[in-house]
This record gives sequence, structure tokens and C-alpha cells, in this order.
Amino acid sequence: MSKSIAYLNLIRFFNPIGFWLLLWPGLWGLFLSENMDISYFTIVVLGSFLTRSVGCAINDMIDIQYDKKVDRTKDRPLANGDLTFKEALIFTIILAAACLYLLSLTNMQTICLVLFVAVPMIVIYPLMKRFIAVPQLFLGATFGLSLPISYSMAEGYVSLEIIFLYLGCIFWILAYDSYYALCDIEDDKKININSSPIFFGADTQKAIMLFYGLFVLIVMLIAIQNDFKLMFIGVLFLLYQGYFQNQLSQEGKNLEAFKSNSHVGLVIAIILFMENQSGLYS
Repeated sequence: MSKSIAYLNLIRFFNPIGFWLLLWPGLWGLFLSENMDISYFTIVVLGSFLTRSVGCAINDMIDIQYDKKVDRTKDRPLANGDLTFKEALIFTIILAAACLYLLSLTNMQTICLVLFVAVPMIVIYPLMKRFIAVPQLFLGATFGLSLPISYSMAEGYVSLEIIFLYLGCIFWILAYDSYYALCDIEDDKKININSSPIFFGADTQKAIMLFYGLFVLIVMLIAIQNDFKLMFIGVLFLLYQGYFQNQLSQEGKNLEAFKSNSHVGLVIAIILFMENQSGLYS
């Protein structure tokens, strides 16, 4: 395998679902603002790609010994030797520098939120599966930060409404990443790391539906608060998605259930754009 392909595999370039799932909440925050423009949109898209890439690289550098023991991850470029740790570290520093450049184009509130909240959480997240029972909760708090960060970039502050929707994001991510964790539950048990399916056991799917339901409830409350009429159609789609994903999981298709959440994020993004950014196309 060429080095270029190994670097692309390090950042999951050929498996972009993580990028989409990080991007959607970022677009929600941007579309809920009153100051959305193409420059902010560009920063959110590029920032989501670069941040996800950095997160994947950091995760692989920290988890290199664990990845070698898990069937799904044993062929990652650090685990199989296609890249050395030093090569991965240098590449990660370059990506991080690009992230910092994009960050420098924003405001002080956003810079502080990223440097003092998001960056530490991104760095320590890979360690959480060793120390807390439900690491998916920490992932939700980390991944969901793209929502308040994008809103702060456009508005210069974070509103209570955005914090409330951020809470909903945490529930949503906790739900969908639990489907993802079900794919690795046997390997996780063998190497003694934590996950929500291990914590909830036989009640995992019930817990997922509870968390997903709380997310849908918060989206509905945001729609009521803002008189977003189209979002009520969106809520029907979200409810269908919850049922559909649960059926996939019941059939053992947990990876498909996880990936289906990109449709959830996309539909909400489209509706928020139509509801709150009508001035851009009127």
C-alpha cells in the first residue's frame, strides 16, 4: 500500500460517515443563526473535515495496541504497520495547523470555545473507554460541540436555545454511537474496555430508543418555540428513522442503523435552512 493511501486511511477518507455526522450539527447551528453566509459555511465544512481527520488520527495513535486486537480495526494503518507513529504524528500536526488557521478566521468567543473546551475533549476522548462506563456520553458531548461552535462563529455568543439543542445532540449521538458499539461488543469485552452496550446489556436497544426519543422531543420543542412548521413533518421522519434503525438493530444490522443517522442530520439541516434562512433565496 502506498503511503498516500495509508494517510487517507488514517483519517478515514474512504469512510466519510463520521465527517457527515460531525458536519450536520455544525450546519444546524449555522442555519439557526441570523448571520449565516458562505464564508461561515465554508469554514464549518472544512473545519468538520479537518477536525474529524485529526480526531481519527489521535484516536489511532492512542489506541494502536487495542486496534491490533479488534477485527474491525486491525487493518488500520498504524495497527498494521503501514504508517509509523512518527509519520502519523507529523501528519496530525499538519492537519491541526490547518484547523488552527481556519479557527483564526473566526471570533474570540469561538477561538476560546474550541481551544479550551473542544480540543481537550477531542484529545482525551480515546481514553474515556478505559475509565468511564458509558464513553458514548463523552463522545456525544464532544461531537455535539460543532453545534455551539458554528453558532458562536456567526453570532459571537451561544444562546440558551443552542445549549438546549446541544443537549439533544448529546442524546442523539449517545443513541447512534451505541449502535456502532454493538458491532464491537465481543471484542470490547475481550480487551476489557467500556461501552454503552456493555453497560446496558440486554436493555441496550431500549436505552437507545429512550435517548433517541429525548432527542426528537427536544427537536420538537425547538420547532414549537420558533414556529418551525416544516419541522413537524421532519419530526415524523425522525420517528420513522427511530423505528427503522431499531428494526435494523433487531436484525443484527447495527452498522447500517448507525449510518442511517446521517439521513437524520441531513433532513434537520435542510428544514432549518428552509425555515430560518429564507432571506437567502427570497
